[in-house]
Amino acid sequence: MKPNVFSVIALLATSTLVGINSPANATPSSYQKTCNNILVSGNVLSANCRRINGTFKQTSIVLRGIENINGTFKVTNPEQVSNYQLTCEQIGIRGNVLTASCKKRNGTLKQTSTVLQGIENIDGVLKYTSNP
Repeated sequence: MKPNVFSVIALLATSTLVGINSPANATPSSYQKTCNNILVSGNVLSANCRRINGTFKQTSIVLRGIENINGTFKVTNPEQVSNYQLTCEQIGIRGNVLTASCKKRNGTLKQTSTVLQGIENIDGVLKYTSNP
């Protein structure tokens, strides 16, 4: 059976819509371009971020959706507060990359990292502008 033009268009439209909502297509965070003294404590990201008038403001945001799944960071539900800190240690941040040593099911630690998604500096305040 030969596909007709309408079935091909429907397939392409469906593929495009599925791709738009996938975490792989989330927007990488860019706060690190206008913020300094970037730190992470548990699941809270903090930094001094430049405001529109050029001054800096201390700000923080609770990270969302990141879990430790068998020693690997995974973004699961962006509506929930991250809970990776319950089973991870040596948690750090470099730019927009979150790193840690996280427990696997067998109790051993595994080094893992993830690029934070969707966090921007909006006039000196860290905010999610898209889902993580």
